Amino acid sequence: MSPAAEPHAPIALAQGRPWLVLRHIEHEHIGTLARVLEGAGIAYRYLDVFRGEAVPETPADWSGLIVMGGPMGVYEADRYPFLGEEQRLIRQAKEAGLPVLGICLGSQLIAGALGARVYPGHKKEIGWYPVEVTAPQDAFTAGLPSRFMGFHWHGDTFDLPAGAVPLFRSDLYENQGFRYGRNVCAIQFHLEITAAMVAEWLADGGCQRELAAVPEVSAEVIRQQTAQWVGELEKMGENVFRRFLQGAGSSEPRLP
Repeated sequence: MSPAAEPHAPIALAQGRPWLVLRHIEHEHIGTLARVLEGAGIAYRYLDVFRGEAVPETPADWSGLIVMGGPMGVYEADRYPFLGEEQRLIRQAKEAGLPVLGICLGSQLIAGALGARVYPGHKKEIGWYPVEVTAPQDAFTAGLPSRFMGFHWHGDTFDLPAGAVPLFRSDLYENQGFRYGRNVCAIQFHLEITAAMVAEWLADGGCQRELAAVPEVSAEVIRQQTAQWVGELEKMGENVFRRFLQGAGSSEPRLP
């Protein structure tokens, strides 16, 4: 059975408290993950650090933590103090046994919070490029195609944290995703992407300037490739996120 056709197993997670979504720029929202959360009856709330909203002191009011992408680097905490506060919250949530999911910058923040180095990569990876599954027997990735087209928009990368299980790689970057135990997952490429999100990003001025600095790819090429590949990635993303929720739901949070 393909990942897109998997039956939906029950998801048992702590109820009553919503999940917190840390957002660093308006157009980097949770995409297909919203369908999975809503389908599981899980409420969530965006906290927009780019609007000056404060990172909570503790995760005690939340059932899970999602950290999204953004244009800043983990190593720029002196310029963006909320980055250090987010890493502190990630560590607290991990220690409490809460589910923690990070995408793009969010994956880098998780890596940094777990003690790994985060740094500028040798080349920006923007557009549609192959992703390889590096842990085909892992419960998180079992049954996925060994190689598929993923959507990328990043220039930074990270080393693998000690004790983490690598899940994905690409031709340009060895670390495209990992899990840490059952409750923490970091994904560098944009598994949450939808066709509407790609269109939104290509219309954004900041994204346009960043794309202009990458001569080998154009907005028109990305549009054409999105029409070809986004449908399958959306289905795969929903199923991978569902697996994460199922795995995270199998352990009991440790909150007061």
